[in-house]
Amino acid sequence: TKIPAQKLLLRVNQYADALRGKGTEVDDAMMSRLKREMLNDMLIEEMMALKADELGLKVTNDELSRDIRATPAFHRDGQFDQDVYFRQVRAIFRENPQEYERSRRKSIKSGRLKQLIFRMAKVPPAEVEQAYAQVLKTAPKKDLAKITKEGVAQNLQQQRAVELINHCLKQLSSRVEHQIWFDRVEGNS
Repeated sequence: TKIPAQKLLLRVNQYADALRGKGTEVDDAMMSRLKREMLNDMLIEEMMALKADELGLKVTNDELSRDIRATPAFHRDGQFDQDVYFRQVRAIFRENPQEYERSRRKSIKSGRLKQLIFRMAKVPPAEVEQAYAQVLKTAPKKDLAKITKEGVAQNLQQQRAVELINHCLKQLSSRVEHQIWFDRVEGNS
């Protein structure tokens, strides 16, 4: 699968515009960092979609339709509008609807795999107890009232899920050939 530089730059520019809209100054160094981070995110999504395909995960037409219909950018007067959908896909994403829908399927699939991994990332009660006790020992006294066992358990589960996802990505990257011509994206060719 190729990730075209045009698609990467479109995502980077959209994100940079959103940052500017929030009052954040976006200089050349930040744009370079955004390009690298967005490329990394896009590579991860591609690899997760490959793993989802390998596991047989599918996105039905109904699921895709619900996802698209739930997108506020495609609404007029609070309702999904197909004409708005076609215009927005071309104007914002610079894709035709088929390309956009293929991209959404991939994104939904990789998100579903991440959710599955998150649900599989169980933390034994004894480990939660131990972590909770450790957090209570090391936390400032003013923060003790805010710390809950459930919060500690959730943080542990998130850490475990990230570890599982990273392990999965390491395995995939060792099996999937990938080449990056980032200099072309940076304009240094």
